[in-house]
Amino acid sequence: MTSSSVDRRVSSLTFVLGLAGALLLAVSCSSGGPAKGAGGSDSGGTTTSGGATGSGGLTGDGGSVGNGGTTSSGGTTTGGSTTNSGGATSSVGGTTGKGGTTSNGGSSAKGGSTLTGGTSSGGQPGGGGTTARGGATASGGTTASGGTTASGGTTGSGGQTSTGGTEAAYQGPCDVLSGGCAEAYSVARAMAASYTGPLFQLGKASDAKAATLDVGQTSDHKADMTTWSAYCGGTQSNCVVSKIYAQIHKGSNDLLPGVWNTPWKPDCSAGGYTCAAKFTIESGTGLPILTTVSPQEYALSGDNFATGINGGSKAMGIMYNGKPVKSNYCCGVIGLTHKYNATDTTGTDFMLALAYGWKDSGGCCIATNCGASDKYCVGAEEEENNDMYDYGSSPVDNAMVVTQYDPTANSVIVYLNGTLGLTKSPPKAGKLNAGTAIHLGGGGDLSQPDPVLMREALFTNNVMSGSEVKAMLTNTEGFFTSLKFP
Repeated sequence: MTSSSVDRRVSSLTFVLGLAGALLLAVSCSSGGPAKGAGGSDSGGTTTSGGATGSGGLTGDGGSVGNGGTTSSGGTTTGGSTTNSGGATSSVGGTTGKGGTTSNGGSSAKGGSTLTGGTSSGGQPGGGGTTARGGATASGGTTASGGTTASGGTTGSGGQTSTGGTEAAYQGPCDVLSGGCAEAYSVARAMAASYTGPLFQLGKASDAKAATLDVGQTSDHKADMTTWSAYCGGTQSNCVVSKIYAQIHKGSNDLLPGVWNTPWKPDCSAGGYTCAAKFTIESGTGLPILTTVSPQEYALSGDNFATGINGGSKAMGIMYNGKPVKSNYCCGVIGLTHKYNATDTTGTDFMLALAYGWKDSGGCCIATNCGASDKYCVGAEEEENNDMYDYGSSPVDNAMVVTQYDPTANSVIVYLNGTLGLTKSPPKAGKLNAGTAIHLGGGGDLSQPDPVLMREALFTNNVMSGSEVKAMLTNTEGFFTSLKFP
């Protein structure tokens, strides 16, 4: 063998040994791998050209996502493989950039979720850093945890509370009655959600021929208190309540000030606003309250019979929300009656009474009021007869009274602030045969005016159950939140 052949074999052996050594070195580096981040490691930690921090892997301010696994600030890069203390973390609010933009190649969490628990390999979420779905992302990249929810719901007008962050629909007293209302009135609010018209009308106390002002509702169904001051010159007493709108049969059942010379007085025949109540705002609620004194009273135009309301001996129900008045007077505060000039006949009235005492100013008895001269009472007045009960020597702060007639049982039923106070069968008047003229603040013949402090009232053509009466009270308390109905 020549020396040149030996030299060639030595050179070949040296080359093979050198190549084997290089391969062993490469295998050694790969099996050792980069240092593991606490919480996870990359599979096959060798960084390809896609695993380095590429210029395309940057997001805007707020955090960066590398092409193939770039870490956020605080992570350590070893041998081209990226690790984080605690795994690959994104910026606060998720892997979003300014305005929520993510980097090219970096898989961002859908819905703004944060990847935790592992590094990325090739731009995909590492183990434990799965993409959360369903987390609603607010504008600007802010992440909501588990979706956006309202805290406890929003309370709507009328005291109804919703769940899930949606405001509950408004309900009035008529809306909580299974049979609804036959008629309803209020100077403070809509008695049913479906009624969107004006609540009452104002006139100028000094000029009955002056233009009037309708007082409507706000979006939450309260009386709109933004218009009266300019019309009344800033003074409530400059105005009167010239009309109370019927909310079920608007027009035909609207209530107007009396204009008659009644048999037992008052004489309202001068017309105009002789018997109209002064406009009054209740301090406790900031809403109107109808306030009448003698001779102020209201009835339908011409004292006509009402539309759509039971009379005779059919089922009748009345609800009245107001304040008791310490004054000796006859009869009921609101109800269904004969016309003012008809003959007084027993049983032709069915009026709700909220009364005090039983003696008049001359010391004589008033046959249709309370059982004692110093007691407050509630019940029914049935034309010179009554079915009432005394509830105490001090008035309740506020009264929601329900008085009704059940023809099946031939009984009168009375509630005060949700509590049953009286069931009487048969009625003291014997057989009821009530007319359907509506009188407010005046007796059955619009005589001997009954002072009222009234927020609202309604009529039904059916007997309200105890649970419905309770529901009306809850509705009333929910709307008039500053008032107590003990």
